[in-house]
Amino acid sequence: MQKEATWPDYLLTYGVIAVSGVEYFYSSPEFQLLFFLAAAGIAFARQTPLTARSLSIIIIVFIVELLHALKYNNFVPNSLLSILIRLLLVYLVIHVCGLRFIRYYIDIILVSALISLPIYFLTFFPGVEQFLIQNIANTFFKPPFSVASSMYEGNPSMIVYTFNQLAEEKFISTIIKRNSGPFWEPGAFAVFMTLALLFNLQHEKKFSTRRNWLLIFTMLTTFSTAGYITLFMIIVGYVISSDTVRKSTKIASLLILLPTVVLVYSQTEFMSGKINKNISASKSDNSSRFGSAYFDFVDLARSPLIGFGRLSENRFGPLARLQDFSTHRNNGVTFLLVTYGIPCGLAYFLGLFLFFRRYSRQFDSPPLFALFSFLTVLLAGFSQGVFDRAILISLLFLSDRLRQLEVMQASPLAVKIDPQAVVSPSENY
Repeated sequence: MQKEATWPDYLLTYGVIAVSGVEYFYSSPEFQLLFFLAAAGIAFARQTPLTARSLSIIIIVFIVELLHALKYNNFVPNSLLSILIRLLLVYLVIHVCGLRFIRYYIDIILVSALISLPIYFLTFFPGVEQFLIQNIANTFFKPPFSVASSMYEGNPSMIVYTFNQLAEEKFISTIIKRNSGPFWEPGAFAVFMTLALLFNLQHEKKFSTRRNWLLIFTMLTTFSTAGYITLFMIIVGYVISSDTVRKSTKIASLLILLPTVVLVYSQTEFMSGKINKNISASKSDNSSRFGSAYFDFVDLARSPLIGFGRLSENRFGPLARLQDFSTHRNNGVTFLLVTYGIPCGLAYFLGLFLFFRRYSRQFDSPPLFALFSFLTVLLAGFSQGVFDRAILISLLFLSDRLRQLEVMQASPLAVKIDPQAVVSPSENY
């Protein structure tokens, strides 16, 4: 029997999304603390049974953070407290919501997409964007907490929509605006929709549904290079791996899809032009994803086992305090490796892969689609620093939740396991 969702479940799930990338919330650590306190209060009120195994993730991160402090003689309690609160927030939310967290996540991203589209198209009318910024965003929606200064300034936000005025792209011969949704920039919005699409394809077990098309159409309005590439990866992965698609249909779909992708890639500046430019300047320009990867690997060679930690002073020295742009990095994959070292980085990616494999197994999805899902997330993370955000960390805790479920299903002693500790797929949707 399907368990009804309540508003606290959606609030907690939204909290994880909000501190991961919603413009209004994610830059202020005070919001992270508030959502953590809410999660703790709801877990206590519901007497949610907690498991010890998932705490190993928090313990490992704590030990690695201490190693960084010892190696670089740079112990900053606020930094350690911040990452611990983030991990504990995710830990509690997953234990309160269970696997239903994924359903809530899909619903929230779908609502975000629905809200973003009319606002996005309104901004094409002269003066409308500035009217919304001056009379709504700047008037009513100023974060109550001070945001730490950085090389970036916050964008005007209505909470449900962010006006990133630099988010423009050349399409054919026209400069067009890009849809950031509630997130800090369009590429981030594309990442969150990528996750929702991967989950919903397995939930609905077919491609052509209203929810999937809404996510795809909204992703197209981001004009995100990485978003388009991940969308292509998802479609190809679904077509190749699906058991319900006939072989002739697969061949026909690929024959149509591949030339279309080549045409779009070659004829649009924000695809081929942008990628070629980034690759050619990778050894001299740290602001591109490829440039960031190059400089990350150069630094990784200096500390391959435990990395440099989350404190930029460990890696860049005085330049970090000056907020010099040469310290900027935006490749999430290599940034994770250089932050925590190769062993922990690979363990993190293994945890993500195990999540997708276990999730696919529970919902009878083809194992090959799990691999495509994992690769898609890696591609998304190549363009955005998201692996240290709460939403991606939540997949590690969900992976352990799925492991518990597999143990329950395989064990003849399953009746002795608290049914509230692990939520089955039939209760999730």
